[in-house]
Amino acid sequence: MFNKYFLSIYMLLFVTCTSNTGDIRITSSTNNMGDFGRDVEISYYSKGILEFELFAPEIETTMKKSKLFSKGITVYAYNIDLDTLATISANFATENQEKDIFEVRKNVVLTNAQNEQLNTEKLFWDRSIKKIYTDEFVTLTTEKQIIMGFGFTSDQYFSTYSLSNITATIYL
Repeated sequence: MFNKYFLSIYMLLFVTCTSNTGDIRITSSTNNMGDFGRDVEISYYSKGILEFELFAPEIETTMKKSKLFSKGITVYAYNIDLDTLATISANFATENQEKDIFEVRKNVVLTNAQNEQLNTEKLFWDRSIKKIYTDEFVTLTTEKQIIMGFGFTSDQYFSTYSLSNITATIYL
């Protein structure tokens, strides 16, 4: 009984196989040679301590050692007690893994623990030198004033910062 069963499966496989390689189609895309994910959470640790968390609806990695966040990101920066020190959100982002630089664009909002908020359309976060910067137009809102200008530099926790080329200051 077993031999008949084995023989029938063998015959079925032999009959259904093809030797015509023209019938075999291999599909691949040279544009998408990386990975893709949805509802992504990435945790960044320094010396075993959680330093940043990144949340994104989608991520795509490429062969060029970069990550693409076409539907935006939100990043939380923490201290050792896991208090939120700063938050960055944007509608689009890329990470160059070789240079360790994030570029965030489109409706960029940076907030800190003092509830100060920076709004701009493009911002760079260089993790290797622990700096956030842009030469674009920025609006900084604090408890007592709104400052507008072109150019901004900060530490990665948005606790120490400077603005360049200030065009307006409104006192609240």
